[in-house]
Amino acid sequence: MTEIKAQYLEFCASGYVPMHLQPWWLDAVCLPEHWGVALAMDGRGSVIGALPWYKKVRWGLPVLQTPPFTTYAGPWLCYPTEPNFKLQSHYAFEKKVCTELIQQLPKYAFFLQNFRPELLNWLPFYWEGFHQSTRYTYIFDQTTDLATITAGMKNTLRSDLKKAAKLVGYQQENDAWEIVFQLNAASFQRKKRRQPYDSATFKRLHSTLYNRQQMACFLARDAVSGAPHAGLYLAFDDKQAVVLLTGIATEHKSSCAIFGLFFEALKFCRERGLSLDFEGSMEPGIEHTFRAFGARQQPYFQVWKAKNRFLEIAFQWSR
Repeated sequence: MTEIKAQYLEFCASGYVPMHLQPWWLDAVCLPEHWGVALAMDGRGSVIGALPWYKKVRWGLPVLQTPPFTTYAGPWLCYPTEPNFKLQSHYAFEKKVCTELIQQLPKYAFFLQNFRPELLNWLPFYWEGFHQSTRYTYIFDQTTDLATITAGMKNTLRSDLKKAAKLVGYQQENDAWEIVFQLNAASFQRKKRRQPYDSATFKRLHSTLYNRQQMACFLARDAVSGAPHAGLYLAFDDKQAVVLLTGIATEHKSSCAIFGLFFEALKFCRERGLSLDFEGSMEPGIEHTFRAFGARQQPYFQVWKAKNRFLEIAFQWSR
């Protein structure tokens, strides 16, 4: 382990850092040799900001991008805690730390990361020539009151939940990661799209999460045959759970079982006092489902920079 990674490991152990940015998560989804981190220090040598990066080769060129199975990357800042910290000082701190982190990035031809929703100020990146697109997810900040959540759902969704309850039973099967992955692949196949990640990476991540007891895998099985209708894979830390992967069997896509699995995830989060991030898609059909649950719409930044016109065009074409 390099010295800077050792410093980052100590930083992550000293306070809350979201699981997407944790070294163990990055080891699983990137492999240790393909990720690194930029660190900003204060005058006492304490870490006050970190920007993990995942490096791969695309178009024969080095690219820094958000890792697979990882909705959010970007900087994580450790703000001063003094009570009289002024707003202008807050922004100055963000500018100083983010600029320092940007300057430490390895050489790249293209940069693309989704920043966490907590980061509201991407202006320091703009000043360094980066661009931004706003994306959206849906979040339940608290899951303790399921009655209120149910009352806030779209009426048709409540009907779909009742329909599904007559057709399937819901089970937590934490060793069923392959079934969920295959159901996810089937969902992409129906749309005539390639699944954008591989099973080996998901197996590594599942193994890590399973050993750390930070995952839950849910299946909706046919009430008669036991065949899986849908699957949902949840990852979580001490504060928040995220929907990592979902999938629906082609022959059972009308059973509405996936809606019931989202409700099972909500019940799971309620028992542990966790918020729930749907890690929502920008596709209209999927967004419609998340919106129907009544969660809060949350914007976040997709930040990118191309070092030449060809890469800028390639990025815009691939979106």
